[in-house]
Amino acid sequence: MFDVAIVGARCAGSALALMLAREGLKVIVVDRAVFPSDTMSGHYIQPAGVSCLRRLGLYEDLVGLGAPAQRTMSLDFGSVVLSGSPAPMPDGTDVGFAPRRYLFDPMLAEAAVAAGASLREGTSYLEPVPDAAGRIAGIRTVTPLGVAETIGAQVIVGADGKRSRVARTVGAEVYGGGPATTCCYYTYFEGLDVDHARLFVREGLFCVAMPCANGLSFLAVAWPRASFAEVRRDIDGSYRRAIARIPWLADRVSAARRAERYVGTGDLDAFFRTAAGDGWALLGDSGRHKDPITAQGMTDAFLDAELLAEAIVHGLDGVKPIESALADYG
Repeated sequence: MFDVAIVGARCAGSALALMLAREGLKVIVVDRAVFPSDTMSGHYIQPAGVSCLRRLGLYEDLVGLGAPAQRTMSLDFGSVVLSGSPAPMPDGTDVGFAPRRYLFDPMLAEAAVAAGASLREGTSYLEPVPDAAGRIAGIRTVTPLGVAETIGAQVIVGADGKRSRVARTVGAEVYGGGPATTCCYYTYFEGLDVDHARLFVREGLFCVAMPCANGLSFLAVAWPRASFAEVRRDIDGSYRRAIARIPWLADRVSAARRAERYVGTGDLDAFFRTAAGDGWALLGDSGRHKDPITAQGMTDAFLDAELLAEAIVHGLDGVKPIESALADYG
């Protein structure tokens, strides 16, 4: 029997597992992926997120992933360019990072395991398991080979992303938000001369370029959602025509080499979900999803994990009933 079963072992789920395990709770994390593996991402971790990782003792591990620290951000409107640096966090953190997810997510998962959490990779969540009174008392999972398992837990957490199966199976209500207003494709370039996050805004167009890991730079282009079908018919052509509208960027892209395939989506609707209920909670994109132009997803996942960890610890150690603690989080 576990105290907490978490579905999803990427940045939200593994961060929560690490926090709870360090508090002495018995935690298990399951994920259908097998690490190392990549996932669609905007990559950027804001200084507030970096500060959270510092509190977890993972700052040096983050630096070791090879993505350079970024103290400056530029916003280019064509006729006007604004540049600046964020005010330091209370602990002095004043940098952001854009690590590759196939490196970053395993780092977090390994830290959670080192703290005492159990990790099951290649394991898919099926449904919650109720007790005799109908309260959630665990999860049912299955492996690709069809091996099913019931895992008992006092609390289950869905950290399984925008299309969260946990949210669907516990009946979490969707509210707020609205349909997607943008679509986006990104890729990585070798030899792209960019030393910090540079954002470019033109009519009907948004681009962001920033250094990533292993000598590569991330370059994303976003269009109005109504353009998605046209963009998808010719991704490379649409992407390069967009970049050609920004001479500063076009000059640098022409001197660089595209190193990986395009990744993108038009499925960027925004919403909130009820974040907690009787024996369950949602974390990260499972609980709320927003346009990636905000570059807040990973940072919010870490900060919300701190809030949820505190609620679960207080609920399970008797400070307050677990239902009340989860309601406070939700």
